[in-house]
Amino acid sequence: MAFGAAKRAHHRAQERMRAETAVRNQIEAAERARRAQEDAMRRMQEQAQQAQQLMITQQAEAYRKQTEATIQAAQLQIKGFEEREERQRQATELQQRLAIQAGASQARGGAQASLKIAQAAPTETTAGTQAFRRRARVKQLPSLQTTAGINAPASSLLNV
Repeated sequence: MAFGAAKRAHHRAQERMRAETAVRNQIEAAERARRAQEDAMRRMQEQAQQAQQLMITQQAEAYRKQTEATIQAAQLQIKGFEEREERQRQATELQQRLAIQAGASQARGGAQASLKIAQAAPTETTAGTQAFRRRARVKQLPSLQTTAGINAPASSLLNV
């Protein structure tokens, strides 16, 4: 009988070892499953982060392009304003020059009205050689410029 009891004790020890091995295997399987799940979660998080970074990069690029387009449009508008301001400045300068010329012409025109030819003084009627001597004196006088004070080229005036 002792033989049967030793056999049973051996079987019980074997059963205990099998049960412990099964528990150990279950624990190891659960640990492997947990690690696999953690790996899967980590990969999903990395993929989500990559997708989020890609989306942020795309949004940043779109924002940069939009900003550059806005800046370029603003620069064109500023350039247009500057050109318009330059044209206005040039027009103002031209208007001032024309006003100065018109004022000068009016002043010359007003001066022209006061340059009327006076009537000749009564000349003495003399006989003899006095008229010939007078002609010689007249020829010695310098000639007057006929266009002085007139705002017109000399070629368009008539000799009077």
